[in-house]
Amino acid sequence: MKRILTLIVLSTVVMAHAAERPNILVLIGDDQNMNSIGAYGAKYATPHIDRLAKEGVLHTRAYTTSALCVPTRYSCLTGSYPSRCRNRLFKEYDYQPPIRNGAFFCETDRTIVQALQKAGYYTGASGKWHSDFHELLPLHDIPNDADPNDPAIKAMLQESVEIQRDLIHGYGFDYAECITAGNVVDQYPKALEHHNVEYTVKGALDFLDQAPDDKPFFLWTAFTPTHGPHEPIESADVTVTPEGITDKAVGVMGPRSDIPKNKGVVAEMMMWTDEGVGVILDKLDEMGVADNTLVIYLADQQATGKATPYECGNNIPFIVRWPDGGLQAGQVNDTLIDVTDMAATFMDVAQAKPVEGLHLDGMSILPVWSGKTDVLKEAIYTEMGYAKSVVTKDHKYIAIRYNDQMLKRGMSPNLSGTLAENIDAGNFDRLWVKTPYGQMYKRFGFADPDQLFDLRKDPNEKSNLAANPEYQKVMKEMQVHLTGYVQDIGRPFGEFGE
Repeated sequence: MKRILTLIVLSTVVMAHAAERPNILVLIGDDQNMNSIGAYGAKYATPHIDRLAKEGVLHTRAYTTSALCVPTRYSCLTGSYPSRCRNRLFKEYDYQPPIRNGAFFCETDRTIVQALQKAGYYTGASGKWHSDFHELLPLHDIPNDADPNDPAIKAMLQESVEIQRDLIHGYGFDYAECITAGNVVDQYPKALEHHNVEYTVKGALDFLDQAPDDKPFFLWTAFTPTHGPHEPIESADVTVTPEGITDKAVGVMGPRSDIPKNKGVVAEMMMWTDEGVGVILDKLDEMGVADNTLVIYLADQQATGKATPYECGNNIPFIVRWPDGGLQAGQVNDTLIDVTDMAATFMDVAQAKPVEGLHLDGMSILPVWSGKTDVLKEAIYTEMGYAKSVVTKDHKYIAIRYNDQMLKRGMSPNLSGTLAENIDAGNFDRLWVKTPYGQMYKRFGFADPDQLFDLRKDPNEKSNLAANPEYQKVMKEMQVHLTGYVQDIGRPFGEFGE
């Protein structure tokens, strides 16, 4: 009898402890500029995302670690910088690897989700994944012009769904449904290259419906807009899913005809995403768990400066709401944070312990939200291709350092000679096909090996002050920051890793 009473008491304590810890909901958009959201100044309404800002905290100095889909997701879910990735692509390098979309998970990676799962959270994912090697899926072998209604193609699509689900389970997710493996465009047969916000939302709603009452939950929901394809809202066929073409629409959202037109294709896609956010938030209200759910809405990068180290790519929308957490409603916060801080924050609020192999580069944001401090860290770091940058409250420093193998590469057919020879010759205006960042992005001075900007006076980073005598003290301070970061990562990067 005494043992039974003890178990009852312990069970009651555990349930009370679980109830005190918040649920966690991450809503992440794709390629979304700051000015595509009403709360950040859009010329159209995104009322549901804006509601989060009115009821929570809108961050103006939040950064991704790398302005591309894959490395951002890597950092969000591992709490580590992309340079710590050790998958087979990165293992091939005995020199500085370029940070691009190869920062996929591998069998040795540990995620924040595994730690939350071990701490008693029920964990789930829906929407865009884009964190595994695509050739692991039969999807990779489907011809672009394939008919999704062909029985053989249907079987390959279904097998891809099942393999993807198993992979995601391995990263700590109890639930993984309505998953889009990667980008809608280029990853699927042409007939399936359509966004379907309803499909993503259905995955989130089904998760919430089956979440146990006696456990807090963690849900990762990733929307595919406003990444390409950019399609008018009426042409986005909601019977098209990554699993194939269904007989009818999912039917968990209102008609798309209600979304205002004549604002532009990207605006329509953004408003459709916002409607999906609203459906999920309404579900939290219906369940009575909204107040004790920590909700974060962010974008993986801004589209304007995607795949660059500039503010128009790395400085991202980031909005937080958690009424029971004491967050001051309507707060606008300019504290420097980055996406690695999410994992540390989740560990903090969940009272979770790190699993072996989990490396947290970030810090908990709770002291900022509670008003205990307005400085979380002195500097943050971003990386893209052969560039790494340091951001402080007032300045940004970008260093571009090619490795020896890259410098020896020929530039044909666009240029003769090696990359090193063309850099020495000052042919930067024609080097856009071999940018430091791996994308066709060209701007004045984009290939300068050292770039320093005073963000107070020059928020659009148009005036490189690296050679300005008045800024040499700042230059040295920023280079000291970068040296510490590079040496902590343990991979070579020019003189900073020596």
